[in-house]
Amino acid sequence: MRPSFLLLLVVFAGVLAGGARAGPPLAGENLPGQLLPGEKPPGQPLPGQPLPGQPLPGQSLPGQPLPGQPLPGQSLPGQPLVGEKPPGQPLPGQPLPGQSLPGQPLPGQPLVGEKPPGQPLVPGQPLVGEKPPGQPLGGDKLSPDYYAQTCPRAERIVAEVVQSKQMANPTTAAGVLRLFFHDCFVSGCDASVLVAATAFEKSEQSAEINHSLPGDAFDAVVRAKLALELECPEVVSCADILALAARVLITMTGGPRYPISFGRKDSLTSSPTAPDKEMPQSNFTMDQVIKLFQDKGFTVQEMVALSGGHTLGFSHCKEFAQRIYDYQGKPGNVDPTMNPVLSKGLQTACKEYLKDPTIAAFNDVMTPGKFDNMYFVNLERGLGLLATDEEMWSDKRTQPFVKLYASNPTAFFDDFSRAIDKLSLFGVKTGAAGEIRRRCDTYNHGPMPK
Repeated sequence: MRPSFLLLLVVFAGVLAGGARAGPPLAGENLPGQLLPGEKPPGQPLPGQPLPGQPLPGQSLPGQPLPGQPLPGQSLPGQPLVGEKPPGQPLPGQPLPGQSLPGQPLPGQPLVGEKPPGQPLVPGQPLVGEKPPGQPLGGDKLSPDYYAQTCPRAERIVAEVVQSKQMANPTTAAGVLRLFFHDCFVSGCDASVLVAATAFEKSEQSAEINHSLPGDAFDAVVRAKLALELECPEVVSCADILALAARVLITMTGGPRYPISFGRKDSLTSSPTAPDKEMPQSNFTMDQVIKLFQDKGFTVQEMVALSGGHTLGFSHCKEFAQRIYDYQGKPGNVDPTMNPVLSKGLQTACKEYLKDPTIAAFNDVMTPGKFDNMYFVNLERGLGLLATDEEMWSDKRTQPFVKLYASNPTAFFDDFSRAIDKLSLFGVKTGAAGEIRRRCDTYNHGPMPK
């Protein structure tokens, strides 16, 4: 075969195998694997167009968020999900942290009109754990039936003992009533006045004002305590015995039978200085007496009613000697407001009082052994012994009550009953604030350290 023919065969075979002509491209054509002008490479987008499966600029794939936007149900970093509240923000209708819903209190705060925990319900009332003025200290409640289960015969035993003592010595009632007042008015009805002074420890009995307290009154309480210790040991307090003995003897001598509650504990201390500071003195002005009672929560009327207890009392000559011997510092001068018959009788009766300080005279010179309203009648007649008696009659604040009780014994009994019941609850100790003494004149384990 000729070479030229072979050449043609080769060229023809190349055309068939390559699918294109050999040599440079014609106008508008390109070489194999080359793009025509304006065409895009296979699998590449046109300028400004995304790759297949990719979104246009600013667009997102189907089901995908735009750049910077969260997926459905998701949130941006630091942002809450749909329906959730941002951190520190409330849900719709809920308050911000530290705030409360309208009409609702903040956590730990009371509702409007309610009291905060541990605060009193009414202004002027004591806080939780504090005692109201004149109420028991210690937490226990006093009750008329306090000994109903532990010592049911307590009242009967005390009554039998002190009534027997009164029949043997008619001045016992006056002494017990005075002892009761001296106990309650100083530091509360806690039998602190019954504690005997020793060589190592003084007590309220060491106070000057208590030197003249009658021994018969102490003896009556001691006897009642001994009888109760046989019946129900270490159950009935000396403070309750003294309060009950006073009520029994007031009633026995003709006075009212007022209600009385029990549950007092005996004191753990007894101050030798408090009585002279807390008790009214015979030379006090009426301003001083009224203030002393008011400081302890008693009104002027209650003070006058309690003074009616002097109908059973007595006073030592030294307490009124100035009125009958040297009134206003003038020797031989007599208080002109005192009935002259009484002043002459007292001058005779008390002439040796400096040698014998125990000489005394009854406050009620008309019916000294009877509890009645005669003390007030006597004040109208100038028959009062003490300077404070005369001031009670002449002072405009107290005179109306003196006149009322002088003319109306029922009014006196009613007001006295309420006042002495209030006094019997003054400064009471209960619970761990006191003890039940085995002996009224001494502590069970020594006084509480000061």
